[in-house]
Amino acid sequence: MSVSGEQLLELVEERADLGHAARNRSFLRQLKMVLGSVGTSFPQAAGKKSKSSGKGSLAMADLASLYRFAKNDRVELDELRRIRARTVLDAHPQVSEMAVIHDLSPLDFSKQNAKSDRRPIGDGRGRGYEYVSCAAVDPQTSELLGILHDTVINAEGPDDVGMMDYDYEPLFEDFSEEEREELRANHRHQMAVHVHGLSSLLEDRRVIHVADREFDDIFVMDRCIENGEDFVIRAVANRNVQVPHGDWIPQEALTGKQFGHPLEPGWDCVHLTRLVQAVPLQPYKDLPLDKKGRVTDKRRAARIAHLSIGACPVRLYRQARRNYRYFKPHRPLQLNMVVIRETDPPPGVEPLCWVLFTTLPVDTAEQLAYVGRLYELRWKIEEYFRLLKTGHLIEKQRFFDAKKTARVLILLSLASMTIFHLKRELGLPVGGYLDDDSYQKLKQATRETDNPDIDLKWRLLAYIAKSGGWLGRRNDPLGPTLLMRGWLQVSAELDAAARQTPLLQQVLHQPDLLRSLIRV
Repeated sequence: MSVSGEQLLELVEERADLGHAARNRSFLRQLKMVLGSVGTSFPQAAGKKSKSSGKGSLAMADLASLYRFAKNDRVELDELRRIRARTVLDAHPQVSEMAVIHDLSPLDFSKQNAKSDRRPIGDGRGRGYEYVSCAAVDPQTSELLGILHDTVINAEGPDDVGMMDYDYEPLFEDFSEEEREELRANHRHQMAVHVHGLSSLLEDRRVIHVADREFDDIFVMDRCIENGEDFVIRAVANRNVQVPHGDWIPQEALTGKQFGHPLEPGWDCVHLTRLVQAVPLQPYKDLPLDKKGRVTDKRRAARIAHLSIGACPVRLYRQARRNYRYFKPHRPLQLNMVVIRETDPPPGVEPLCWVLFTTLPVDTAEQLAYVGRLYELRWKIEEYFRLLKTGHLIEKQRFFDAKKTARVLILLSLASMTIFHLKRELGLPVGGYLDDDSYQKLKQATRETDNPDIDLKWRLLAYIAKSGGWLGRRNDPLGPTLLMRGWLQVSAELDAAARQTPLLQQVLHQPDLLRSLIRV
């Protein structure tokens, strides 16, 4: 179950312990402001507040308070992150099985030269920070529940070294301090560290860690297994693995190269890329893709990929690299490889192919489909990143350094929980695209907002959508940014109307006065 803004504030207030009552009050004050700023920058939100309330100085005082909060070093980042994690988990006690999506997004501050702690991002030409997040998702409803942990990586490295143990792995004990700094900036190592550190926060929850191929790493998988937690991680598919003897394995896939742990009796060493093409498959599902091969809505699809799925056990035995050195893992890892592949792509089109490593069972069609579904949930975190950049305009916020930016990101990540709640309460689908029936209802409500025969919820939704910039076109989604921009506008109008009700009622009873003013 998602949470409203009021419920979120109550949850945070119960858990806020920043060492002083004034700091706790300041934290809640900033969260209230952020809850009303989606779709605008913070100064714009303050301006809207000043217009609706008639108290411009108070609104700008809120904005100044936010900047003071961001630079207050007595407000510890680690404690803010613990408050957020407890809030997310306590807000969803009924979710017994939770997918934790790990991903990274660059924050581009190339034009903000005052930020002296920026680092190269993307292709190296941009400068800013790298933002790594761990998002909780309910596998049953596909709902993004909240952010369990994040870190902002600046020129000095990640900012969560006080909360997460970056030296947990004994294999790297002989690293120099310079090598340790380089290790802390390694994204695969960061995921292993986060898996290790989150286990104490998650307690008895059943967890499945999900990540894309940039996190394909034997140490990440080993840490999940050591914690008794499952994972679904997309493989790079450029290594040798061991598989049980099988007549289905082609001769050209076999290889005699051996590094790392020895070959198990009854197993063959094979090249993974060739093995993927030989795994027996069965029909799986049709998946709409855009021109770049990304999953999309059917109405916006450039093509439909007809997918098949199959699996086989594999054994990872090879050495892994850290800081340009190779290390032999504690033990080989035996897990399942799931292949999801497009078998009949259009001519000249590269077929979609996902190779997934997982500890989940894959004995039935339902179990195979569940693994595929979990990997598809990885895109939920992209909705969060998009909300930060196009909704909260995080890359346009002018905070002096990474530490201030990190404090604001904690506020924004908490606020994001209520945005997805709004979509749920309005009965909108997760992706924002309306089915035919919902679209026709919304179009009618847009044309007839005064018609009492139309459900009030649809008329209100139509007003919010139109205020947020929805043009009423069939293929335009009702995304979270549009909805919150509309809600910000409508709530300001409602607030102003409520404050001026006596005046407006008197004007309605004296229409001649209004007409005379207009003529003047």
